[in-house]
Amino acid sequence: MVLSLAGLTALLAGEASGRDEAAQLCPVAKVNISYLPRSEKLLLHPPTYGGQIYLGGRYVGEEVVTQGIEVAVLWANRGELPLRDVILRLEYQQATTGAIRTMEQQLSDVKPGGRWTIFRIRGGEYADTRHIAAWRVSVLSGNQVLGRKQSVMWATR
Repeated sequence: MVLSLAGLTALLAGEASGRDEAAQLCPVAKVNISYLPRSEKLLLHPPTYGGQIYLGGRYVGEEVVTQGIEVAVLWANRGELPLRDVILRLEYQQATTGAIRTMEQQLSDVKPGGRWTIFRIRGGEYADTRHIAAWRVSVLSGNQVLGRKQSVMWATR
């Protein structure tokens, strides 16, 4: 009887968490933050310099980024139809100043399936940031949140 009750509780908890995940039409699966220049041995996501060859610490045919932060976001449209006017928003807290910054990419036609989207922080913004202390990524359409993922530090802010 105790095992049956424990099993039922686990099943209901699993269904509830599954409903939360299923409720997200565009869940964010992974957020990978790379500090540039990065080591070729630490590439944890697909190269962002489309079709270029990485040789000896340089991307052939691409401008070499000496310093910066690259945030790669893996997310998906789980719907059966393309979505229009979607915004992917990255909010992050600068480690040096504590300020909250927002970057957005607008996507006019998002077909079903997964995709990587890249945000780059360079120049003066990088000089102010140096490291990201906390982050949150949201997929939006109008005022509706289609998916969201955040760092543990963002939740404790």
